[in-house]
Amino acid sequence: MKRVQLAAAMLVSGVTLVGCSTPTDAVQDDQAKSGPVNSEQADTFPQIAPSSEVEALLPAGLKSSKKITIALSAGAPPTSFIAPDGKTSMGLNADIGRALARTMGVEPTLVSIPLDGIIPGLQSKKYDMAVASMSPSPERLQVLDMVAFTKGGSAIAVPTGNPDKLTSTTLCGLQVGVAVGSFQATTRLPKLSEETCTSNGKPAIKAMELPDQSQVLLAMSSGRVKAAMADGPVLGYAQKTRNAKFEILKDESSLTSTGGMAVVKGAELTPAVVKAMEVLHGLPEYKKIYEKWGMAGYALPAGELGQLKG
Repeated sequence: MKRVQLAAAMLVSGVTLVGCSTPTDAVQDDQAKSGPVNSEQADTFPQIAPSSEVEALLPAGLKSSKKITIALSAGAPPTSFIAPDGKTSMGLNADIGRALARTMGVEPTLVSIPLDGIIPGLQSKKYDMAVASMSPSPERLQVLDMVAFTKGGSAIAVPTGNPDKLTSTTLCGLQVGVAVGSFQATTRLPKLSEETCTSNGKPAIKAMELPDQSQVLLAMSSGRVKAAMADGPVLGYAQKTRNAKFEILKDESSLTSTGGMAVVKGAELTPAVVKAMEVLHGLPEYKKIYEKWGMAGYALPAGELGQLKG
């Protein structure tokens, strides 16, 4: 299977991400698209057989309909983005969602929406579940059941040449771009600000929250923010797949997170999702998905499987 080739304008040009499609994919809210993605990348994993153990745990409605709607957040390659057809969900999270649905024996509809629309969408039953690498914050765990499926970690991008000679510990008083609702916005940047700035009598880091990672990098390239903070794989992928106009600093704290797929708290679907993830993790496809998207180091260790707790 060929590697994804993204155009140079990706994540900075503001052009939307576009590729091939499966008939059950959809995109909402004018998610950003960008250059060519090979149609072979939309893997439906026909080789994965449904698991009888997982099927036995499915709610009656899903057993009957054999369909599931999965929400994803777009605009953050390689974890999640939209292909050139304007509707196909691509990236690691989309592949995990499709593979997971195969273990359940159901047909997935993948819907890419802004990250901050996922919880309301789950609560309104618009979506059955979400696969969006969300960290298990106390606020999220009050309203969601979350099941671990991936690891994450932050990195900081600055303009090429690092003209302000910034490091992850010298951002006090500066504006830093983050995606709204992301781990960086809710946890990493506030913690960094407290540890390196306010606790030492320095001004806090000023977070500028933007809809997705493409707009975060656009804000940095236009000088609206001095730096951008995002998941390390997202920044690394953007840098390698286009003529980068930024460089990546080391996040000296090495703070990592565990990403979880989600359903509404107390949902009948929760036990099936837990079991489906266990089954998928035991298949070779799980690690192959991470290798495909250049994220082998972010595959979840077997000992960390299961429902996430506060």
